[in-house]
Amino acid sequence: MQDGYFDSSEFKDILQRYEDALEEGEDIILDSEELTSIAEYYQAQGDTAKGLAAAEYALSLYANATAPLLFKARVALLQDNDAEKALDLVEQIEDKSDLDYFYLKAEIMIVENDTDAADLYLDDCYDQVADSDRADFVLDAATLFADYEQTDLTEKWLLKSEETTHPDYRELQARIHFMRGQYEKSEEILNTLIDESPYSAIYWDLLATVQLAQQRHNDSMTSSEYAIAINPNDDEALLNKAYILLQMSNFEEALHYYERYSEVCPKKEAGELYQGECLLNLDRLREASFHLLMAEKMAPKHSPYLTEIYQYLALALSKGGNTEEALAYVDKTLDLPCDHNEMLVVRGHILLSAGRTDEATQCFSKAMKRSGGANSVMMRIAMSLYDNNFINMAYDILCEMMEKNDHQLPYGYAYLAICAYDLGKNDEYLRYLKTAVERDPHEAKAVLGALFPNDMPPEDYYHYATQHS
Repeated sequence: MQDGYFDSSEFKDILQRYEDALEEGEDIILDSEELTSIAEYYQAQGDTAKGLAAAEYALSLYANATAPLLFKARVALLQDNDAEKALDLVEQIEDKSDLDYFYLKAEIMIVENDTDAADLYLDDCYDQVADSDRADFVLDAATLFADYEQTDLTEKWLLKSEETTHPDYRELQARIHFMRGQYEKSEEILNTLIDESPYSAIYWDLLATVQLAQQRHNDSMTSSEYAIAINPNDDEALLNKAYILLQMSNFEEALHYYERYSEVCPKKEAGELYQGECLLNLDRLREASFHLLMAEKMAPKHSPYLTEIYQYLALALSKGGNTEEALAYVDKTLDLPCDHNEMLVVRGHILLSAGRTDEATQCFSKAMKRSGGANSVMMRIAMSLYDNNFINMAYDILCEMMEKNDHQLPYGYAYLAICAYDLGKNDEYLRYLKTAVERDPHEAKAVLGALFPNDMPPEDYYHYATQHS
């Protein structure tokens, strides 16, 4: 759906007519494309059931119409994880020369991890496409592969295009650079596109993503704010700004933006999940549990958020003293595609918080052994130990982790600094503080902010500490 279409007066009129007819129990005659746009709107809000109802209504008026069948097929493919059902729905489309028919068949192959087959299929389709459609076809094929981060195939299809000045072509170039970690090149293209189309929230959202990948949180937040100014209902921008605020430990303001996201997408579990995380960090356990349980209820069975939902529910229950219930939620992650070593650390943390030290130690040891001493696992163990007042042990693990990595890690030094501070190791504290604010000022703010004046930027922490130590 084109940028901002759901906020247009044209769409709002169509939606109002549809909803009025539903409320009054009357039939309404809209074309299949209009009814499918309504279905897509409901899905964007997280209400797939309403979206499917709109698509079914379209099919009751226009049997085997392309747009509603494509909508239903995408729901089957991407939400229900049912590629067979998706393919069956696609094959009901009468117009087998429709470009969207080609794209979705290829997408089914990609989801089933057969990108080479998808590429060969689209090559065959390209030969069947009318000359007048070929320019659009190659850009659409490139976009499809970009959506699944298939960088080489994105580039292959983009090179077929002669529309090198087209905004879609240049946007895909920016995405290719981003996927390859060439952030400066990506940003340069996006800035040019923004100069040409300053009111494109899509470009601002992409720029925010590129900046966030570089840990440029302030720049990323500014880009998201531009997107929100253009479209106050830009769910991606709202999520991005909320995420950055959360990373900066600004839990109250992050909560506000997650609430705004939930107003825009009331049926999406992400809003409830992250409201719960913010409230958990604010020690508002009852409210946190309410939102996390809502997220669990709303999440479809293949939701990518299930691991986080179970993890934060476990932590909320643990904080409330309900250890066994907390552990039961950790168990729910066993069959999910997640980092099970990190979940072992969560289990250990819950046990440690309950005073079951021996069991916790077994979990931590198993996680470290299975992960080969992965930095992410060691970091989480150290954080758990610190939170449970085993500060010497946390300090030793962090020192070991830094030495193993020749002190080149971009993160973790703020935790070393706070451990050294609590242990009265002033020289080490100042040394680690200096490194922390240089390598990750946002981590420094989150971990060490309570030691400094509220409005002080992390870049000034070291100077302040040397003057007040």
